[in-house]
Amino acid sequence: MIVLKILLWIFLVILGLIVLICAVPADVDFGYVDGKLSYKIKLWFFDLMDSSHNGFLDKRKKKKKAKRKKDKHEKPEDDALDISDIPDIAEDELPDESIGDDTEPDTAPEAEAVQAEAEAAPEEGKKKKKKKDKKKKEEEVVYDEDGEVDDEDEDDGKDKKSLSDKLEMIGGIWLAAKNPAHMIFKGFKFRNFYIDFIIADEDAYKCALKYGRYSTLIYNGLAQMGRLFTLRFRTVDIQPGFGLDKGRWDTSFSVSFRLGTAVIAGLWFLVTYIFRVFIPGKRRKRKAKKAAAVQNQ
Repeated sequence: MIVLKILLWIFLVILGLIVLICAVPADVDFGYVDGKLSYKIKLWFFDLMDSSHNGFLDKRKKKKKAKRKKDKHEKPEDDALDISDIPDIAEDELPDESIGDDTEPDTAPEAEAVQAEAEAAPEEGKKKKKKKDKKKKEEEVVYDEDGEVDDEDEDDGKDKKSLSDKLEMIGGIWLAAKNPAHMIFKGFKFRNFYIDFIIADEDAYKCALKYGRYSTLIYNGLAQMGRLFTLRFRTVDIQPGFGLDKGRWDTSFSVSFRLGTAVIAGLWFLVTYIFRVFIPGKRRKRKAKKAAAVQNQ
């Protein structure tokens, strides 16, 4: 009983940690102001990474690097080889390379015969392979009742059937994943969206054209993002800078997401796919098989 209680408590603790991880949101703060990039990744109240390299993961990397440097300095270096310890060899003691140059055995005929056999072996193998391929092609030829070659492909029906099954499967997956995917996209919550742009150009005409293009692009992009994600704006200000040679592109936002949203969406997809696609598909196939068996009888 004590062991069972301990196992139960361990299971409850693990389950509580999983629920906590799924419920706690992960936040990302991003900003580009005055040409400076800043970011911060947080999990609840814990800073994991930031642009100033003071997050938990950044400090851990610094500790690892410091430890590696310390181990590298403490590692004893290999003793250098002392050249002075090598004994000197007199020139008279060196072997004479000229000896035996003119006394090589005459093995030219044997070497030529071995080379000829090696060259002939691949050619014989290629000939045998061609004969086997020719026999296979002759066996694969199918003749009809009149003795003529039958060129009809028997697998056309199977290919068409497999293609229709694949298209049906893709349609079923899309039907089951449409709402869960929308739930995941809406789970990304953009808050405090700040945009302060100045579209600048020294030429007033070019500046007006740029302002119109960028304004259309940005506002349409934000509208499309609002359909997919959850957006909360703080300031969206786009102005033309006539006569200015340099514009301004300041933006910042915070985005959060909970892992539990993805888990719930995944379970929703599985349930929808099983009860709306998988089981009805199996039933249709069984009915088709029974109808085909009745027709054959």
